[in-house]
Amino acid sequence: MKEKVKKIIIPAVAGALLILGIVFDKKEESPPRFEAEPETFSNDIIVEIKGEVKYPGIYQIFGDARIYDLVVLAGGLTADADTASLNMADFLRDGAAVFVPSKKEVQTGKISLNHASLEELMTLKGIGETKAKSIIEYREQHGGFKSIDEIKNVKGISENLFEQLKEFLSL
Repeated sequence: MKEKVKKIIIPAVAGALLILGIVFDKKEESPPRFEAEPETFSNDIIVEIKGEVKYPGIYQIFGDARIYDLVVLAGGLTADADTASLNMADFLRDGAAVFVPSKKEVQTGKISLNHASLEELMTLKGIGETKAKSIIEYREQHGGFKSIDEIKNVKGISENLFEQLKEFLSL
């Protein structure tokens, strides 16, 4: 009888231990979860990076961060990135959108209304700092330009100025 009990109990205990071992040893790896409302620290800012970076998107970063820091956080530049028009040492501000153009985009010689920096806009004839800021403000308030003609809605851009600029502009 003793032998019969051993034959039943030993496999039962071994099976139970095996099942418990599988349940408690199971290590599930899940992708990182992002909360709908990230916890922010008093000096954190939220910024977006687009274009030729490995992981474009919206990032939470420390308040005194520079464009370089954001590029690193976004996984670095792609092989097609052209940073000649970017000041990588420039400070970021809350709500900013940084666009890293491709070499092909830069070769067209046109200024993108939806992606140009303040400095790039100021290279256009007739566009000083005040008008460049107005263009960026309009772009941010309206979710970008839908057509090149829409620049005429920006304060200070007359029909005459638009006619001089339109061949140098792109979306």
